[in-house]
Amino acid sequence: DVGCGNGKYLGTRQDLVLLGTDVSLNLLKIVVERGFESMRCDMLGLGVRDNCADGIICIAALHHLSTEIRRIQAIQEMNRVLKPGGQLLVYVWAKEQSNDNRMSSYLKQNKKNFKS
Repeated sequence: DVGCGNGKYLGTRQDLVLLGTDVSLNLLKIVVERGFESMRCDMLGLGVRDNCADGIICIAALHHLSTEIRRIQAIQEMNRVLKPGGQLLVYVWAKEQSNDNRMSSYLKQNKKNFKS
């Protein structure tokens, strides 16, 4: 799990070797307290060998990178780590979401969370 945060998705499969990565030491402390393996690293440098992962998830983390170039580099880094035929799931959120130039209903409900 790249950008694992508190490790929310690490306990989902007992039949796999799971590793959570994040840049935040405070969040990784929570991962360890929850009994999961973790490693501190940046999405642009995962610190593991090529072709070693059957699957990678990156949920609600990629959009934290500040530029499109950095986001592409992070996806390339995840691809480097995947075994041939491996699977990558990337899920991103954006506060700029709209539909037909209207703010999404989710964002309307949470408008107070965003500063102009």
